[in-house]
Amino acid sequence: MTNILPPLFTRLYISLLAALFASILLTLYLSEVFLERNENIDFYEDTFHLFIELRSELRHTKVDPVKYIIDLEQQRNQFKIDWQQQWFAAKDCVDCQFLTKINDTAIYQMTENRLLAVYPLEQPKGILLLSDLEEHDLFFDRTSDELLSTITKVWQHNPTSFAPFILLLIVIITIGTTLYFSVRKLQKQINQLVQTNQKFGQGELNIRANGHYSEPVNLLANSFNKMADSITETVKENQIFAQAVPHEMRTPLSRIQLATGLLRQRKQDVQEQLLLDNIDNYIDDIEKLTRQVLTFSKLNALSKKSDSQNQERVKLDEYLQSRIRQLSKDHAITINLNLQPMEFECDPAYLRLMFDNLFKNALRYACSQVEVTLSFSQKEGEIRQLVISVDDDGTGIESQHFETIFLPFARIDQSRSQQTGGLGLGLAIAKAAARRMQGTLSVSHSHLGGANFSCQLNLAAIDKVQIT
Repeated sequence: MTNILPPLFTRLYISLLAALFASILLTLYLSEVFLERNENIDFYEDTFHLFIELRSELRHTKVDPVKYIIDLEQQRNQFKIDWQQQWFAAKDCVDCQFLTKINDTAIYQMTENRLLAVYPLEQPKGILLLSDLEEHDLFFDRTSDELLSTITKVWQHNPTSFAPFILLLIVIITIGTTLYFSVRKLQKQINQLVQTNQKFGQGELNIRANGHYSEPVNLLANSFNKMADSITETVKENQIFAQAVPHEMRTPLSRIQLATGLLRQRKQDVQEQLLLDNIDNYIDDIEKLTRQVLTFSKLNALSKKSDSQNQERVKLDEYLQSRIRQLSKDHAITINLNLQPMEFECDPAYLRLMFDNLFKNALRYACSQVEVTLSFSQKEGEIRQLVISVDDDGTGIESQHFETIFLPFARIDQSRSQQTGGLGLGLAIAKAAARRMQGTLSVSHSHLGGANFSCQLNLAAIDKVQIT
């Protein structure tokens, strides 16, 4: 449902525009009702003065009303005048619509622009009908030239008739412009805050939001800056701790190695030799762990600006084959390769960290075979991503652990970890290295029955790929 709706500010623009037009339509409707009422009153007042004059002349002259009105029509052109002895609206004016009655005078609507006032006469007995002239219909049944000419005449003689339309136009422009720039300013500030948030999430921990925003955006910006300061301080402390501990551990480890070396020079029984061998193995594990902790810390601490300085063009298929030969020397696992010849520009250190950890993980858990694939994912005929996949035929990983296994020191199966070894940082390092290459690392079920680890390099990196 959210994807169907337009963006927030688009909906806001549309809502403001709809509210503005609704207000204008309501204003026009109320104005029309008011103006129509005023028009009826004005028409009655104008015709009433004419009626008083006609009634007075008919009484004094005592001429035939029909003849008098015919002579009168040659002199007057403000209203059309008719006289009848009897008049019935339903019979004599079928298309007439009754509007109102003012002081016993009925007002009818003959056409859209013609009104009719019915005045009864006592002497002579009859009905006096006063209506607008047909020529007063200025805006209908005319050609465009005539219409333009009529509008020009109205503008010259009665420009105030255009005042409501001019006023509405000014209101629309004023309100619309004010709302647009206000909302546009708010949208611009929020977009800037979103960009700042995105850059902070991408690792630019020193970036902060501009504090000179209008309310309530400034409150959101200040809250973001406080959160960013707290996160930055915590990250820096963790990085210092993660980098300092391995260095500090190497001194006591060296002393322990020296002590075990001195003990080996003495004559000892078999049990003591086995104990010293175990101590040496523990020291090797601790050294390997400290190296991995330091590597993981550097991957998360280095500025991304330095990544472009170590870029090299690598023959990707040959590079992966060399790493596979070196890492699979002491393993009886069958290695299947599906590698397309291509060159890829990247930092070889990140590529080695990513692939070595994935491949060693596959060798550790595979039963009989591992498959390495280098390919492109395509959509609608266009290359979208470069994919490096490593599959094994081991026991696999349950779906609920797909995200957990990339966490440092994650243990999804304690017994499995004890049997196969591993320090719990390999996949975390691989994911961090993939992120440094502007890619993502994901896990799924393999067609071999075990796990499938895939590194997808995004479209920005594809521009640096050359198929050979």
